[in-house]
Amino acid sequence: MTLKNGIDMEKFEQLTAAAEDDPENAAFRFFAETEWTGDTTCETTVSEIEKGGTLVDSPEFTMEGALFGHRDAPNALEQLLSSLGTCLTITYAAHGAKRDLEISEIRLEFEGRADMRGLLGLADDVRPGFDHIECTAHIESPASTAELEAVQEAAHASSPILDNLENEVTVDIHHATAE
Repeated sequence: MTLKNGIDMEKFEQLTAAAEDDPENAAFRFFAETEWTGDTTCETTVSEIEKGGTLVDSPEFTMEGALFGHRDAPNALEQLLSSLGTCLTITYAAHGAKRDLEISEIRLEFEGRADMRGLLGLADDVRPGFDHIECTAHIESPASTAELEAVQEAAHASSPILDNLENEVTVDIHHATAE
């Protein structure tokens, strides 16, 4: 095994070659679920990763990574889904409370799709991150459908993470050299 900067170069080269041979090998789907635990807290569970339609990882984080790292923690894309889930869950709860609506459960299921050819620098026309995120919201409440739709609208309109994902954000990155 050849390591460079802690990265297993053999795995990296295998992933790159597979993606070059067939773009379907670079099609990844990441899954996460966020559940409201009350107040302004929630818990996100990261689940499987699919590569080219095949399950390559499980939520136990016990096997080598689907990309080229170790699966002992969520990767950056999974953390993004977690951030979105946490933010939306809390805004759902807050806007329900603001409207004096009783909510007993909020559970959001996420699926994010990404083409790793962008990350690997294999295709200039492919973005390196998610190209689509889908969310299914499960909300348990005695409130009417219209009331819950109003909560959903308000939550979406006021979620900082959703806003950052849906709208362009200027990010300035400054490089510093070691002294």
